[in-house]
Amino acid sequence: MTRMDPNEQRLHPVRTSPPSRTWLTTKLALTSLSIFCCIVVLGISIGLAVDPDVQSYVVVWTAPQAGAALLWSIAESATLCALRAPKPTHRGIHPGAHVAVQLLLWLSFGAGLGLTARLLKFAVAFTASDDPDVYPEYNAYYYGENEDNYEYYSDSYIHSMEALVAFLVFLIIIHLFLFARACVETVNIKRDRKTKAAAIIELRQTTRLSNKDKQEEDVEPTMA
Repeated sequence: MTRMDPNEQRLHPVRTSPPSRTWLTTKLALTSLSIFCCIVVLGISIGLAVDPDVQSYVVVWTAPQAGAALLWSIAESATLCALRAPKPTHRGIHPGAHVAVQLLLWLSFGAGLGLTARLLKFAVAFTASDDPDVYPEYNAYYYGENEDNYEYYSDSYIHSMEALVAFLVFLIIIHLFLFARACVETVNIKRDRKTKAAAIIELRQTTRLSNKDKQEEDVEPTMA
């Protein structure tokens, strides 16, 4: 087995320097904000689902990604807190993993936002009209046959949906930014690998030439 030169060993770390504390603090703040938004989204969507007067199915396209983002953000927050220690013992989650996860998260939040906004738009349009003949196929179902029945699209329901849309927008912005940053970090790591690989090749060539010159110098006195 070929023994690696000590100089090559010093060139092998992939990252030239750990992330700056400013970025770690910013990332921790964004991750904490994501945790808060995910909790709110889960609370609203589950609350609308378990409400016997509403039983909304919006939870189907909002809760899964919110739960996944919540777990990922908690794990990332723990990692960031460890990295902010005076002497961190590890380098955190690889940016390549962040690229994949953050991409899936902001795309799934975008899909959930589209479906939720569409449902909210219909609810606002439905309640804005006093004419029962505008949506005759839905009027009896949502309002009943007399004015004393409970209104499905109540003000509370609409406000909850508006809040849900707002927090989904926040989550898209947060995870889209984290996705872009992870892409930049991944590109930097690949660039560092190429730079170090080129440096190792150059070092080997220099060492080989140096050894060859030394051998020639040792041969000349012997021939003389």
